[in-house]
Amino acid sequence: MVGGTHVLPWDFRDFHLPMAELQAHCLRTGQWPLWDPFSYFGRPLVANIQAQTFYPPRWIALAVNHLTGGEHLLYLLELLAIAHVMLAGLFARRLLERLGAPPAAATAGSIVYQLGGFFASQAQHLGVICGGAWLPLAWLAVLELKDRINRRWVAILALALAMAILAGLPSLAAGIFASTWVLTAGVILSHGAGLRTGLAVARASLAALLLAAVQLLPTIELNFHSIAQYRAEWRPTGGGIPIQALVSMVAPNHYGIFDLSTYRGPWEPTFMYLYCSLGGLALALAALFSWRRPETRLFGPLTLLFSLAMLGDQTPIGRWGYQALPAAVRAAVQPEFLMPNFILGIAVLCGLGAAQMLKRKPLAWAAVAVIAADLILVGSGRPMNSVPLAVEPGVTRNAFEGSEELLARLRLFVNQAVPPHRVDLAGDTHRWGMTAPLTRIPTGTGYDPMAPARVIRLRLAFARGERWGATYPVENLASPAVDLASIRYVLSRAPIPAETLDAAHFRHAADLPGRKLYENLEALPRFYLVQKIRRAANLEEAAAMLEDPALNPRTEAIVEGDDIPAGAASGSVRVLSYRENRIALEVTAEEPAYLVTSETHYPGWKAWVDGVEQPILYTNVAFRGLPVPSGRHRVVLAFEPVLPAVGAAFSALGLFLLWFPRPGRAHLPGLRRPS
Repeated sequence: MVGGTHVLPWDFRDFHLPMAELQAHCLRTGQWPLWDPFSYFGRPLVANIQAQTFYPPRWIALAVNHLTGGEHLLYLLELLAIAHVMLAGLFARRLLERLGAPPAAATAGSIVYQLGGFFASQAQHLGVICGGAWLPLAWLAVLELKDRINRRWVAILALALAMAILAGLPSLAAGIFASTWVLTAGVILSHGAGLRTGLAVARASLAALLLAAVQLLPTIELNFHSIAQYRAEWRPTGGGIPIQALVSMVAPNHYGIFDLSTYRGPWEPTFMYLYCSLGGLALALAALFSWRRPETRLFGPLTLLFSLAMLGDQTPIGRWGYQALPAAVRAAVQPEFLMPNFILGIAVLCGLGAAQMLKRKPLAWAAVAVIAADLILVGSGRPMNSVPLAVEPGVTRNAFEGSEELLARLRLFVNQAVPPHRVDLAGDTHRWGMTAPLTRIPTGTGYDPMAPARVIRLRLAFARGERWGATYPVENLASPAVDLASIRYVLSRAPIPAETLDAAHFRHAADLPGRKLYENLEALPRFYLVQKIRRAANLEEAAAMLEDPALNPRTEAIVEGDDIPAGAASGSVRVLSYRENRIALEVTAEEPAYLVTSETHYPGWKAWVDGVEQPILYTNVAFRGLPVPSGRHRVVLAFEPVLPAVGAAFSALGLFLLWFPRPGRAHLPGLRRPS
């Protein structure tokens, strides 16, 4: 159904597609996809690991899209997800063959993994699907290194772990790393593998971290500049798969997950589906009766351990373990994304059970057919992995929620300036912010767990909430922060009272399909000069000044720093060019002036005045600003982050480590090799 009347749902189109569309646009225009100027007043795309900027399969899809006219990106991303599901099945089959399972039994287990609860329920999360494909390859590499330490399997393990990181979900990648080391410990303790195996896995893990450093370093930096650093504040518990989800292993629709209008389980429903087929579960349980087999003694306890781990603090031991973690670690813990480890454990046990119970080939292949049919009939075409376009048209380049007129008419207002005017929300869906890179309608909002922390602090000047919130509407239209943020228009589904509009200097601009559009008559341009500077020692002081009702954003700016000129002057600013990563301005002032922008500041942004680099200062809490001398000058602002280049150097080092020193050999007893 992919590419036809149905598509993958929810975040796949609203979250992943817009970032891919911006990357595709940068490819078409000869730019690196470094900065997103459309969401949150601007944000670092290259640092957002969810964008998969350094994930090689992503660029295959982008390249094919470019070569085929650029109109098939959604379809190609869906194919990318499908390809990873297929890859997961191939790797799982090879893993089971390595454990000695015959072809039919290995196929049965691989089908349980690729069609079971994990991939069927997480289809909306492209990074989850891509990352989960590399888990069985990592386990396979550990088993190969148990018997013989060689360069090839160290490299394969490093590649699998690095690809799991670059796929875009750190919590999932951390779970894959953890399960790899748990498997290594199990192999060493129960099958006589020596220290050399552990050292080989350690070497591969280090190489994987180095290989992924090109993405990890920018992402770590973003973590300390985004609301992700506050995650521990809004997560009173450690999370995890709801314990009620275990019912879905035998009764997948017990809580009504197949029709969300009847759903009656805990949120969120995508973590309430663990079905692996009744036949697959039966074979997995049957494998446990062959306890003398080394494979069962290894994967039986591991699967139980993974089941407890993915439940998180749904169990007493999980609650105790979560509270014992340091706050910084608790902020990154997401036990629910340990689900693939559990499902793969069930799949391995299923394959082992099939090898033990189904000795006759016809019977074994019949079981494969029954398991596949069961999983397809039960799990496909469900709300968590398929949505009809007729019911949910979503957002495209040319239509918003199915309305081409809405998007076309809104663009008539927005595109009257260069860069385009900003649109914000005063009673409309946050989908506008999420899909801004796709619609190319700039906005100051979004919906991302890695939203810039300073932008959220600025938005709290006209909205109520906590500093860790990912999205806030414009509640106080009269706030000076609305003007200095260059919010020219706001959208609302319901009419805004006339007295509210008058007090905030807004006016009704247009009736759009299903919306009201209001114009801010005092919105400041993206770039302007001010006459007075208010000095702030830090972010907290700047945020307090921003809420001062006496603040006049037309003549004043709040600047953090010590080396700031005593005064400023008015003048004019003309936009010469505006691109994703680079802005050129012509600034004219009779006296030394201070240039204010409503563009998010972030490490990596640099400024040049007539070719001479000048420091950028945090201005008005979240934005860029800098002093300029009197006269007419050319000012260039460019995003040139250092950490991706530093990370690339570490990644090159990781490649080197995979080939040095020369490998040794270790022949060890234990798990059987396929004949």
